[in-house]
Amino acid sequence: MLFSRVKNHIIKANWLAVLIDFLIVVVAVFVGMQLSNYITTQNSRADFSQALELLEKEIEINHLAVAKVDKQAAQSLQIVGDTLDILLSCSDSDANRVLVNQGINELRNTYGIYLRRHALQQLTSNSQLITHQTEQQRQRFTDMLIRFDLTQVNSDLAEDHPLNKRFEDNPLLSVGPRLSLSYQDRGEDTPHIRKIKLNAPIDVACKDNSLIKAFVTWERWQGNLLPMMAQIRNELHATEALLKARE
Repeated sequence: MLFSRVKNHIIKANWLAVLIDFLIVVVAVFVGMQLSNYITTQNSRADFSQALELLEKEIEINHLAVAKVDKQAAQSLQIVGDTLDILLSCSDSDANRVLVNQGINELRNTYGIYLRRHALQQLTSNSQLITHQTEQQRQRFTDMLIRFDLTQVNSDLAEDHPLNKRFEDNPLLSVGPRLSLSYQDRGEDTPHIRKIKLNAPIDVACKDNSLIKAFVTWERWQGNLLPMMAQIRNELHATEALLKARE
């Protein structure tokens, strides 16, 4: 209808009316664009707030994950470390053999950390969400994602590398009866496995370089987990503090 009116005004050479109609169109388009931008901005702000809330939840979950890995890794490192000390002492006794067999079976277990990062990735990659962040927030989120990525690489190495070489192939070790164990700390059931035990005196085993190196390799790589968890915990606390500061 507006275009028909403009056409009639042009035919009648009513240029003032044409100008008025033109201004009406311009104003309508401008108002429409502003309204659209406002709605987009409001939706973007809502998405940003939602992303921050999700990040807070992810941080809580990651704190629990770090605490769990800390506990598991520390316990295993203690067992393996004590076993290695006994082996290096070459002191053979029934009590020492029990501890050594416990440590040998602990070599089967390796741990790693898997961190929640969906909200963090959104906050560091979504251009709309980035526009609502302060410079401090952008830097904090980026730093934490870098630390997460680096930790994942190192965690995968710590978890996989000790298992690359089969220590069970050592001729000083023998296979026992099939057992069904439930590792409650891991939150999962372990399938049927067979216990492995030392079938030689400790004063003989202590001279077996491949057996000693299996313990050293495990201890070296799994020992990296504890400082990694400390670094992740620092990142989580720093981001928590920043998120609380905005409230």
